[in-house]
Amino acid sequence: MVMKSESASRVNPDIPTLLLVNGNARRGQDAFSSVHSALAARVRLVGAHLVTSPADMIRHIREGLEDGVRRFVIGGGDGTLSSAADVLHSTPGILGVLPLGTGNTFWHGLGLPAGLEQQIDFLAQGSVVRLDLGLAETPAGTKVFLNTLTLGVSERLVEMLTREAKSRFGYGAWVMEFHQALRRTPPFRVELAYPDFVEHFHTRQLVVVNGRTIAAGIAASPASSAQDGLLEVFRLGGPAWGSMLAVGIRLVSGHLLTAREARYHQTSRVHIRTEPTMPLNIDGEIWQETPVSCRVLPRSLAVIAPAIDEDRPRRWPVVMRTIGPGHRLFSHAQPPGAPSLDDLSPPPA
Repeated sequence: MVMKSESASRVNPDIPTLLLVNGNARRGQDAFSSVHSALAARVRLVGAHLVTSPADMIRHIREGLEDGVRRFVIGGGDGTLSSAADVLHSTPGILGVLPLGTGNTFWHGLGLPAGLEQQIDFLAQGSVVRLDLGLAETPAGTKVFLNTLTLGVSERLVEMLTREAKSRFGYGAWVMEFHQALRRTPPFRVELAYPDFVEHFHTRQLVVVNGRTIAAGIAASPASSAQDGLLEVFRLGGPAWGSMLAVGIRLVSGHLLTAREARYHQTSRVHIRTEPTMPLNIDGEIWQETPVSCRVLPRSLAVIAPAIDEDRPRRWPVVMRTIGPGHRLFSHAQPPGAPSLDDLSPPPA
């Protein structure tokens, strides 16, 4: 994740701090006591809570903001952090990340230290950067996303995975269930309305990326950034399983931009329609359904994280940035008069 800090601001141990740990996260309950003790020894800790629901955490954050808390150390996975960002963005609150979930995708992209002692030290006096957020808008409401908004196979995976499986097998649980999720996800039709063109296709998985990483340490492309004011949009292949596998291999090997089947674009906004209506997966949690509009909230979230120089080696070489400013690549725009979603032909067998 390429991050620049214009003011080179830093937090300090005296900032009022609130610790919130998701007790339902993979390592939440087990880690709470040790995290609480370590953090209390390093910063001005005004409260610590083991929360059991997003509503509970959101209530504590809002109360903390009203009481003058400025540093919010959140322990959990990507869904937990995404819920916290929903409240903290565009406020004086600063997010501190403790990776206690399964995939910890957002944490991977930040380049934070791995050991608890080093994490606490950095949370106490590390640098602060401002990152973009994605914003999903449906007729029923709005929600931000840190990493991704997806629909298709990923939604089926979330339905299938149990808390016990994730606790026992970690990220391997996703791999174990992927084949079954793929079999249970039929191809669906997609219409993407960008600011200057409309695109139509069939797929089993659509991905909209805000930050640098989309799963653990894997980035969508070498262009991925959380500070460029752009979303990355692509499909994980066409309706055929072989197409999905081919694009997936290029994705994990860092060569997604060479896969024309991905229909990759960078954009500031996109409106998504599907046939049939599809549930939305935001940062690993199911939230509402299509149609949905996505746009960027530029640098709206303050996060305690390293400010990474452009020429410094990244933690995950496979996803290093190698090309310049964001732009649209491999356009597959439909010509004027392209058919609407309702006119699309059935997917090939």
